Order: sequence, then C-alpha cells, then structure tokens
Amino acid sequence: MAIKIGIANRKGGIGKSTTTLALAADLKSRGFRVLTIDTDPQRNTTNVFQAETDGVATLYDLIFSADVTAEQCIQHTEYGDIIASDQNLQLADTEIKPSPKMYKYIQKGIAQIEDNYDFILCDTQPHAGILLGNVLMACEYVITPVTCDAFGIQGIMDFYETIKEYQEENSNLKILGLLIIKYKGKQNLTKEVEDQLLPSYAKEMNTKVFSTRIRESVKCQEAQTLRMSIFDYAPSCTTAIDYKELTEEILNDLNIEGK
Repeated sequence: MAIKIGIANRKGGIGKSTTTLALAADLKSRGFRVLTIDTDPQRNTTNVFQAETDGVATLYDLIFSADVTAEQCIQHTEYGDIIASDQNLQLADTEIKPSPKMYKYIQKGIAQIEDNYDFILCDTQPHAGILLGNVLMACEYVITPVTCDAFGIQGIMDFYETIKEYQEENSNLKILGLLIIKYKGKQNLTKEVEDQLLPSYAKEMNTKVFSTRIRESVKCQEAQTLRMSIFDYAPSCTTAIDYKELTEEILNDLNIEGK
C-alpha cells in the first residue's frame, strides 16, 4: 500500500510544485515506485513531466466521468507516472455537485491503484477548495513548504485549522513537517522566523520543522523552464543537493529503508 503525501500550503509561489517534482524524481531514482497526481489547474507539474492533457484522460475525467478509472488516467513518462491536471479543473468548485462524496473522488481513485506504488505524491493549488479537500481526505501526510520571512508564514495557522477540519474525517492525516525553501542562510530579518516563530508554530501543529533547508538556485528555475528534472539538469546545484537530503530525512522519519 502506497504512502500518500500531499504538498500543500494555501499560499501561492511557495514551492509546492518544485518540491513535488524533486521528491518524485529522487524517490524514483532510488528505486521506489512513485505516482504523482497534479491537482493544480496551473499544471506546472504536468508540464515538467511532459504529460499530455488533450485527448487523454486526466484528473478532470477521473472526477467528472463515472466510467473513467485511475488506471486509465495514468501516463507513463520519462520522469515517472503521473495523473495529469487539466485547466478545466479551475471550475471544480462550481461544477462538483454538493454531496457526501464531493471530497472523496481522489481517495476513491487512489484506492484502485495504490498497491502498484510505494509513494503517491499530490501537488496542490493555493486554494482551500474542493481539490485541496480531496487531497486532504486521500493522504496520510502533508508537507508544507514555507519561506523564512513574515510574508511566507502568513496564514500557516489558518491552514492548520483547515487541516484539523479534515482530520475529523481522515484520522490518518498528519503534518509531516514544515519545509523551509528559498533559504538564504540566517539573516537578521529572518532569524526570528527561523529560530522562534516556525518552531513555535510547528509545536502547536504537532509537527516539526524539517532540519533540511532548501536553498534557492537559478538552476531550478531553468530546469523547470526546460521541462527537466533538476537532478538531470544540474545535479550538483545547491537545490538538488538539498532535496536529496530532504528525501533522506523523510525516509528516516517514516522508518523506510532505501532501496
């Protein structure tokens, strides 16, 4: 049975897709069977995977077509298996009819195929709507990327309140950790956030701040523009090195031995 992890934060531009892409690539390189599900209508993760969105079954079809299975939606790409997003998903909040199952489409789909994978990673949109709700109902863990500044941590506790609501229905849901990204080392303006505020928030959220910090690198942006994995494009850059360390930390936290 797969370990299901959502990469989520209600802020945009906070590194959710970057983190999803890096974890998927590194876990795959270690021999794990990985499925990525892109639930963000912006389709950044889908684009880097070079997945198709026209003329194929996507997450939109899995949600809105009763006769489409998760297996039919999986694309096998050079960068791994993915259920692609679709720009039509931006209408999900208005098109999905209110019902007890409205937050369980992804959960139901995953149940069909999760025995085929070791990890299922879900990229999310920065919006507390039906798609994020589906991810929080389907996953066991959440990783929340944050930047080490006042703006970067805005809304974290509000997001935690959202998670607590879903924990009432999904008792397996836990926050695996807060992940500091775009890290530039300790600076006077960010020291209080890194040393005091984030650890305090993490304690209140019953989680931790990952000891791994993800340093920013222009190579990461270049790789995504070229639709390449950071590990293929610039394996020795700081961002790639840091994400490999994060994978190690996650595997240790989950008591999983590398393959």
